[in-house]
Amino acid sequence: MRARAGRGNGYSLMALAACALVAALLAGLLLARMLEYRALLERAAAMQVVSAARTAMAVRVARLAGHGGQEALEALAQENPVTWLASSPKNYQGEFYRPDAGAIKPGHWYFDRADKTINFLQSSDTFSPETSKLLKFKVELLRELEPADNQGRNEAILGLVLGQVVDRVASNHH
Repeated sequence: MRARAGRGNGYSLMALAACALVAALLAGLLLARMLEYRALLERAAAMQVVSAARTAMAVRVARLAGHGGQEALEALAQENPVTWLASSPKNYQGEFYRPDAGAIKPGHWYFDRADKTINFLQSSDTFSPETSKLLKFKVELLRELEPADNQGRNEAILGLVLGQVVDRVASNHH
C-alpha cells in the first residue's frame, strides 16, 4: 500500500493542544477538589481534639460533682483545656497572651491566656473572605436563674460547656 503524499500518520498539533488543554482543566478541577477535601479533613481533626477536650472536661466535672461546688467549676472554666488531655496534640504550640498573627504556625493549636480560649489556625485556605481561618473554643459556665437566696444571689451554675466562639474581629487578624 502506498502512503498518502503530504499527510502524516499521527495527530496534528491542534489535536495535541486540545488534549493538553483538557488534561490541564481536569488536573485543575482535581487539585481544587483535593484542597477542599484537605480543608475538611483538617477541620475534622480539629473537631476531634475539641471532642477529646469535652470528654476530659466531663470527667473533671463529674469528679467535682461530689465536692468542690461552684467555686471549683469556676476555677475549672479558667484552665487550659489542652492540659486536661492525656497528651497534647503534636501541633500544639503552647500558651500565649494575644499572640501576633505571625507567631502561630498554620495548622497549629494554642491557648490564649487573654480570653481563655483554645485556638486552631487552619493551614488550608477557606476560599471565603467571610470565613475565618481561626477556630476558637472557650469553656463557659452554664447558669440558670433561681430565686434569690439569703445572700441576694439568684443564679446557679449547672455545669460547663466547651463551645465554639464566633469572633470575627479577633479572628480576622490571622
